[in-house]
Amino acid sequence: MNPLNPLNVNLGDRSYPIYIGNQLLEKHELITDYIFGSSAVIVSNTTVAPLYLNKVEDALKSKNIRYNAVILEDGEVYKTLKSVEQIIDTLLNQRHDRKTTLIALG
Repeated sequence: MNPLNPLNVNLGDRSYPIYIGNQLLEKHELITDYIFGSSAVIVSNTTVAPLYLNKVEDALKSKNIRYNAVILEDGEVYKTLKSVEQIIDTLLNQRHDRKTTLIALG
């Protein structure tokens, strides 16, 4: 499958593409084309972030998108209200708004 020919999930007005392939994070537009405001918060974990966070940050920097990252502990036991609070604290403390895009990097 060509990575620029996505598999489309047809859900009416909630439809979205799924890209499958190698080196997709190198194609900045696959990230930035889906950010409609001027800011983003990347939510990742301690296993995935060291591998891929910098590539997502590079994409955001390429379009001057303001961003913050929230790095959570890895594992099901850490999917708690405390983790949600960390995300909300970042959104509030860094003055993000309802146009901020949340990026799940996991």
